[in-house]
Amino acid sequence: MKALPPARRHAFYRAAQEGRGAGHVTIDAIILAVLPRSCVAEEARRMAAVAREHGAHWSSLLLAESFLPVEEARERLVEATRRPAAEDRAEAWPLLIRNAARSGDHAAVTSVLEEMGRLRNEQDPVRSAALDALSRVRPALFTEDAEPHLDRITADAVEARDSSAATRHNLSDLALSVLREHAAGGRRELVNWALRTLVRISGNTGGADLGRLDTTLRRGQEHQVYEALRPWIEAGAEKADYSLAFTLARAVGRRAAGMPELQELLWQAIRYGNDATLRHAVELWLAPPATRDERVARVLAFEPSAGALWPVLGIVTRRRTDLLDPLLAETPPYGRFLTKGTPWTVPVDRDIRRWVPRQQRAVARQLADQAEDAALPLFERAAAVAQHALVPGSGTDLVRHWTGSPDVLLAEAALAALGRTDRPADALPELLAHADGERARVAVYAATQASRYAAPSLLAAQLRTVLFAPRAKVTSRKEAARLAAVRLPMPRAAALLTEAYEAPGTHVDVRAAIVAFAGGLLAEEPVWGLLRDAAGAEPVLRTAILRVTPLDLPEPHRERYAGLVREVSSTDDPETATLAFDALARWAPWSPESPRVLADAVTDLTGRISWRAAANGLVTAAAGSPRGGRGLQQALRALAEAETAAATEEIGRADADERRDRPARRRVDHLVVRLAQQARTAPGPIRPAALAAGQLLAGYDAFVPQAAAITAFHLDLDGDPGDLERLAALTEGRPALAARTAREFGERLRRQAQEGDPDVLLEVVRRLGAHGGHGEGLLAAAVTGAIGARTGWAAPWRERLRALRRHPVADVRDAALDQVTAYE
Repeated sequence: MKALPPARRHAFYRAAQEGRGAGHVTIDAIILAVLPRSCVAEEARRMAAVAREHGAHWSSLLLAESFLPVEEARERLVEATRRPAAEDRAEAWPLLIRNAARSGDHAAVTSVLEEMGRLRNEQDPVRSAALDALSRVRPALFTEDAEPHLDRITADAVEARDSSAATRHNLSDLALSVLREHAAGGRRELVNWALRTLVRISGNTGGADLGRLDTTLRRGQEHQVYEALRPWIEAGAEKADYSLAFTLARAVGRRAAGMPELQELLWQAIRYGNDATLRHAVELWLAPPATRDERVARVLAFEPSAGALWPVLGIVTRRRTDLLDPLLAETPPYGRFLTKGTPWTVPVDRDIRRWVPRQQRAVARQLADQAEDAALPLFERAAAVAQHALVPGSGTDLVRHWTGSPDVLLAEAALAALGRTDRPADALPELLAHADGERARVAVYAATQASRYAAPSLLAAQLRTVLFAPRAKVTSRKEAARLAAVRLPMPRAAALLTEAYEAPGTHVDVRAAIVAFAGGLLAEEPVWGLLRDAAGAEPVLRTAILRVTPLDLPEPHRERYAGLVREVSSTDDPETATLAFDALARWAPWSPESPRVLADAVTDLTGRISWRAAANGLVTAAAGSPRGGRGLQQALRALAEAETAAATEEIGRADADERRDRPARRRVDHLVVRLAQQARTAPGPIRPAALAAGQLLAGYDAFVPQAAAITAFHLDLDGDPGDLERLAALTEGRPALAARTAREFGERLRRQAQEGDPDVLLEVVRRLGAHGGHGEGLLAAAVTGAIGARTGWAAPWRERLRALRRHPVADVRDAALDQVTAYE
């Protein structure tokens, strides 16, 4: 309804309600809230009348009446705010306030504010609920006449002994909305009230929060807000308190750059404020991009040690590098923000490339001194080593100096930094040389970063050294295999990985990594050779093949790779087979044989472990293609035949045995459960296969319950109406099954409220009821209960319910009598 123009909403709502019964007592406040004011009263009266007729709770009646005109509902709403129970009053006050707000009448809102004077002696939960509703009233509805009442409400709420954080938050929201609305409108009384309220809540002006005024004020209104706040701002500035000026600067965002008086106050705060004030003022004063370059020079001229502040430092290191030299001097500019004796180094990042060589050399000396200083914490020294790498030219030599440090933290920080120098490819041999040492965990991953900048011809030789190094760690060799697959040209990568895979003595985990990374190299024929070998090798190699999904590969390679997955599924290892069957279902669209393979695994009664994975995969495949549906039917037919054959024999070990009990039947049950679960999540794709499976099972007397369950879950309610009658006929002679099927079908209708055309189902129910059978009657009662409730028990469905209550079968009459169209 909200998507429609307001003029069309009421007609749309009435059309949607046409033909529906009254149903249960429901006051739909969401619907009433979006109806136009001209017709909401009509619907509110109708809802209230129905609720009153059914003896609804007073709060439901009051909710409907709160949408009536003020003069019609005010007396009852005010009376409800005087109820004895505090929880009742907490429910009534918001209704009274919203009723006045919906009217759009200033006088009605002011009258409610006057009424709220009674909140002075209220409990905080009641007061908080009322203020929450008041904070959501459009601030344009408040006039000068409202200001005394607002002031009294605020004072009472703040001074109350049980005043809560929620109450103060609601007052803050109310004050901010009034301030945003009226700061530029000339209603100074309301603006002063809003400011006083913010001060009362916070205890001082520094705690005020004006929110984001730049997103709510029209362009230019920020100047009017400043004029309204000027007395408060200047009063604070006289006491060296610039908190409100800072708050306003943050609230107006970028607009602050166009407010000269506010900018002058920020500069005044820099000159006369304490250290904390200066930090905040510098951040805000340097915010305008157009003037920050010139302003940062003024800040440093006023206080040289302000170069240690992040807002200043960021501008100096990135743009005003001509101001860097004092910060890089042997004696830093000590002062308010850089006390004498404190270790100091200009932080280094990628902006160092903007500096002149002398500045780079100076910071390199500082970093070297910091790294050598044993008195500093170890993490600070390691950070200095890491920053060495960013110094152009000399950074690599400075970092390399620490790679052999006996201290593990410093050595690993240096190795990690080698991959971030200005020439990382030059460090690649040194990093890979640590592949067989104690620093491999850091060096190999730094080599990964450095390999991005290495020429493929050089990188191939270096990776080959690691892959074939007999003493290299397995983790390092696996990472080398990954780098070869993603960094080298495809032919060279395929040749190198194939050679490493076939080399005698290659660790099985390394071979598994090669198999897993070979998915991007399938355009090279040698790779298929190693994949075929892996498909028939150890379980860990077979599992590596299964890590690739169809969407990881280009379309031309998927069918061939699906053959590998199918080959892996033929393994004798149950754990690997379980994983393979899960994967094979995903590859079914590219593997015509996969449904047959899964069906064979499900029907192989000698397999006790992996058949569940195959069954799950078979249901997934059935949802994805017609071949999957045929595979599902093949499995069900084979299992049903096996169960029928077993039933004709004498009771043996597979019937109620201590280890097995009718294994074929158990597997059919599992498939039926999986089909039922699929019906709840995504019924559309699998519906044809499921209905065909139900039809197949219906041909076996022992599996009629399973056939009925599948049909009840997957029956197309928008298809042939006769299907419902055939479902009822399926349960003939089985009263317990008929009751269960009717219950499951009714639950489905209630769960999927958009399924089934009520007009079509009404005719089906009429035929089912007239049949006179037990199953037909129970199914008719289930459909009547679900669709009748969905339509609010419209007249035709109540007529069907009355007919079913006169049904010749007692169970059907009982089921119909259990349905209730209206509660007392």
